[in-house]
Amino acid sequence: MKRRLWLILTAVFALCGVTSCQHTPTESPQSPEQAVEQFYKLETEGRWLGPEHWNELQDYVRDIPPWHTPAFVTVLKGYQIGSIRKDSPAHLDIDNYQVNGDEFVWGEIDSALHFKAGLFGKTSASGQPIRMSMVQFLSFSDMFDRIDPSGHRTPEKGNLRWRMTDLYPPIVNVDAARLWLTEERDKSSDPLIKYNAAKTIEILNSLSSGILPPTKPAGKPEQPASEVTAQFIALESRLTPDQWDQLARFFVETPKPKLDHVEVVDIVGTAVGAEGDKANAEVDFNSLGTLDTSMRLSKYPTLRPPMPFAGSVDACMGDGLGFFLMLSTEHWAIAKDGTVKELNGPLAWRVEYFAPVLSLDTAIRYVTQARDKTSDPAVGLNAVKTLRILNYYKRGKPLPDNLEPKSSGACG
Repeated sequence: MKRRLWLILTAVFALCGVTSCQHTPTESPQSPEQAVEQFYKLETEGRWLGPEHWNELQDYVRDIPPWHTPAFVTVLKGYQIGSIRKDSPAHLDIDNYQVNGDEFVWGEIDSALHFKAGLFGKTSASGQPIRMSMVQFLSFSDMFDRIDPSGHRTPEKGNLRWRMTDLYPPIVNVDAARLWLTEERDKSSDPLIKYNAAKTIEILNSLSSGILPPTKPAGKPEQPASEVTAQFIALESRLTPDQWDQLARFFVETPKPKLDHVEVVDIVGTAVGAEGDKANAEVDFNSLGTLDTSMRLSKYPTLRPPMPFAGSVDACMGDGLGFFLMLSTEHWAIAKDGTVKELNGPLAWRVEYFAPVLSLDTAIRYVTQARDKTSDPAVGLNAVKTLRILNYYKRGKPLPDNLEPKSSGACG
């Protein structure tokens, strides 16, 4: 969850000791707003984009998760710390505070190093950053929790300080974003990452003038986002992973799906919401299982869920996935030698990223091909079993006892 204002309605209170509840000490070298101010200053300078200074967070937040590469980085023009109020019920002898403020957001940089103007689909027509409210809850304590990758918490004692109860995805100023992008570009061997970084650095350089360059293309696309989405899903679900090059015309960039697994599905319907040059698409489906690269099917039902009418998903195996489209006259192709080529064409809705799915018939074809080509006995055995399961679905019959899943998903 991001730090944006969805008006958090509950405060997190400091825990009492084992034997009794004692009044939290009130003498501190910093006030709550000073603690937030210091944290924001360091964070916007990019202090915690890498793991080198991660342990320093124990002086600023209650929960310290393991460091990981950020999925996205929010770029700010600036921030402003505002009001503060005590946020503890009168009957509790503890001190907690709520600090409010504002962030002035240029946009976000995603894991592929694209820059997207605005936030939550909101952009400024005048080229100025958008104003987003933020809220931080703080408690005064010398304890914090260190969280390992499995989610296990280890309480530790540190300095007596005001600590925020939540740690959100990183926010940085333009200079820190530019430095981080340069480092990510230089250490990457992916030509598309290098290309995206260079384009985003150009945008960040233009922000020094204080105005975001125009990002919304002019004109009207030949097809609405809903039609493009329906055509894309219909074709994508019929293609095996080795045929994905046929989808290039739908994508902003040459598609490079992660194929460690793929969902086998019955597609029920699609829904698309477009605003400006962005669109959010949702695909609803009944899941028939997850297929990995060894042709092993997991998380599959004992019986293929029925689809009585469009839009009705199974209560147990119904699921969905979301993806984004952008309105653009440009798209990018990656040649076999890694060269990135920028192409121009008519204004069109194009897919930014999509996790592959296979229809039942396509999955049968894909697994059959894998079975016939493989020299790996384990893959061959997995393929034979998976094909038996999929063919039971094809005939609309329940699985026999020897093929029933150990876990059947949401209702297992």
